[in-house]
Amino acid sequence: KKLQEEDLVGEQILGAIMVSCSGRGPSRSSLMGKPMADATMFRHRFPSVPCCGFYAGGEVGPKATVAATNVFSRGRADLQGFTVVFALFIVPKREDHHRRLRLCHIDDGQENVLTYLKEHMKNKQTHNNA
Repeated sequence: KKLQEEDLVGEQILGAIMVSCSGRGPSRSSLMGKPMADATMFRHRFPSVPCCGFYAGGEVGPKATVAATNVFSRGRADLQGFTVVFALFIVPKREDHHRRLRLCHIDDGQENVLTYLKEHMKNKQTHNNA
């Protein structure tokens, strides 16, 4: 099973980093036979996730095995070649974020800002004189 954005329950992917073998390279004459093959496959699977990356002479990640089924590989890191490694930044979703914002009243009017600054400076002077 391959990970899809829809598979994440209560979580969201903030972004990703890709490290791809230069043999898989960005050109059509690479091992993959298509330009930007790994980045294109990532964009197809995760269309709304920003991804940055680079091509390298070796990739470090959990040992690659044929027919691996666990998409969240962990364990001994290994230097690999002709592979691609993606690191995803997954965090819990904040479902009630907008509801909480409606409960807050933010007033950054000139009077409130000046009052805050006066109090802040007064507290700072008191602290420095102590």
